[in-house]
Amino acid sequence: MRKKQHDTSVTKCLFHPEQKSCLSCGTRLKRYATLSQRTVLTLSGPMRVVHCGYRCPNLGCSSPERVYRSAQADALALPGFTFGLDIVVLVGHLKLGSHQTLDEAHEAISNRLKAHHMTLSRRNVMYLFEAYCALLKAAHQCRDDPTYHQWLAQVQENGGIIVSIDGIQPEKGNETIYVVRDVLTARVLHAENVTTSDKAAMKRVLEPVLALQVQVLGVISDAQSSSRDAIAELWPEVPHQTCQFHSLQEAARPIFEVDRSMRAKMRKSLGDKLRPIRPHIEQHLHTRLQAETIGGQVEQQQLEVLYDYTLAAQASLQLDGSLPFDYPGVTGYDALDDLAESLARVEKKGSTVDGH
Repeated sequence: MRKKQHDTSVTKCLFHPEQKSCLSCGTRLKRYATLSQRTVLTLSGPMRVVHCGYRCPNLGCSSPERVYRSAQADALALPGFTFGLDIVVLVGHLKLGSHQTLDEAHEAISNRLKAHHMTLSRRNVMYLFEAYCALLKAAHQCRDDPTYHQWLAQVQENGGIIVSIDGIQPEKGNETIYVVRDVLTARVLHAENVTTSDKAAMKRVLEPVLALQVQVLGVISDAQSSSRDAIAELWPEVPHQTCQFHSLQEAARPIFEVDRSMRAKMRKSLGDKLRPIRPHIEQHLHTRLQAETIGGQVEQQQLEVLYDYTLAAQASLQLDGSLPFDYPGVTGYDALDDLAESLARVEKKGSTVDGH
């Protein structure tokens, strides 16, 4: 019989309703059941969530079957999700806010979760981004939002809105989600998945903004011709600016392609030379581990240093980058240049290694 394993790293949290008294009769509520027990993975670590349900104990109450829940517990994660809402939001911000690719977002989140010994797959990131998109679409009903009138007051203070439209495709072949927001207040005005990005589709995405009947001061979009044409028809007199980030991306693309070509040549010329060196050093290290002489220990130390240099050189060839400013070829070349300077300093000091 297998013994049940207890993970002491999981924090157990007991959640009770924030409402303490019955809304109908004012009687103090009483716990009647455990609504759910589940583990939620958050950016702060895993949590064992125990959600307690309460009811009114007064038999004469008009609503004795009403269940009182904890809003805080419900806000930790979406129904049926193991990953917390904070991770869902982080995925959305990395993809839409930082324009990261799926692999870049996966790496960034994995690094955050590593400290808590948690992992997520690349496909998990796709699912979480789909959930974020669903939340965006559910949140764009401005008129039904309780804060709509507060937002309108902000718009009046600003003299209008600046409309931003941005589209992102989670994965090649999938639908593209377009997010329309007000730059001045950062409020999402509309979000929609589309299968095509022609002018008619762009007009459908932007038309809900027209229905708000607020002053549009300007529009920001990418350089996509269908977006430009749709904006010109909907707001012919409104200034339209291409997004600076997209402009810089397109301007830097030729340089980025040259840089990628340079990195490929570096991998080919230097990688072929480095690849057989590591196993050779590892074999010598294994042999010298049993050495007890002072000379053997010194040679082992030298081999360990050489191994670290070889590993660093190989790592410099695997660096990745992204438009518009992060060029992996240049970064890798600079890293190799630093290694060369370090080797020159070691050679200048002499053939012995003093713990460096």
